[in-house]
Amino acid sequence: MEDLNEIAYFNSEIFLNYVSSFIKDSNVIISKSDTNMLLFNRKKRGFNYIYNFPFGLYPEKLSMMEIESTFNALIQNNFSQFTVNIGPEILKDKNEVASIALKYGCNFTQYNCHLIDTSRPIDDIFNGFSSTRKKHIKRYQKAGLLNVFRTKEAKYFQDYFMLYENSAERWGSNTAYSKELIAGLYQIPGVYVWVAELDGKMLSAMICFYHKESIFDWLAASIINDDVKKLYAAVAVQYEVIRHASEIGFSFVNMGASENLNGVSDFKDSWGAVEKKTYTFIKRKGIFALIKNFKDKLKK
Repeated sequence: MEDLNEIAYFNSEIFLNYVSSFIKDSNVIISKSDTNMLLFNRKKRGFNYIYNFPFGLYPEKLSMMEIESTFNALIQNNFSQFTVNIGPEILKDKNEVASIALKYGCNFTQYNCHLIDTSRPIDDIFNGFSSTRKKHIKRYQKAGLLNVFRTKEAKYFQDYFMLYENSAERWGSNTAYSKELIAGLYQIPGVYVWVAELDGKMLSAMICFYHKESIFDWLAASIINDDVKKLYAAVAVQYEVIRHASEIGFSFVNMGASENLNGVSDFKDSWGAVEKKTYTFIKRKGIFALIKNFKDKLKK
């Protein structure tokens, strides 16, 4: 088993300060709560937005007292809109969710994300995969052609962006993050990239955030063509992330959300991932609330 002292854990404060340097009129607010749920402040068109980033960028265990402390810190700031994302396995009772929304005058929306329980031996986890997934894992392992590894070397983050850019073009969309932002992620504690190479060429890669008890799959990209698709590079990367989480004793791998993307959801289901509820709270005030309510009525 790998020595946990060799793993650097994700630091959300360093990460958010890093990201804010790429976004105009933004900064990081340290909340007055005793949690690591930092708040991100952005000014745009005269309005002030405060929010935390998606739940996967924060430690998963928060008590109700810690959550309320964060809300209390939030409402003391001057804002047009604030948004708080609460991750899976925290608010399990919908009455608690409704109580928070009522107390702080928020609207809330329920979402789902996929978690893989990695607190078990890898053989037990493997048995929970779909038959197709098991077959693909065995094929990549039997072929023995791929070199799969975890790294923080700057070169691999740079190479990842090229893979990510090509994937976005294939999906008919633009990249959500800049080349410069991705290239500098090697500096952030706890951010690693898992790579599957063939003869030194990156075929698939995934950027992961290592918390103290879980791994968050943030971004993944792969080459998909007839020459390499039967090497199952994307499967190899995902499997090794899961295996590593089990090996080092982490509780779960968070595969993130897949709202309205049936193909993505099916892919996650094939790994034995279970959907868990997450919640997003939004509160608006002042002129911004009036404008937003008016626009919402026009849409109906």
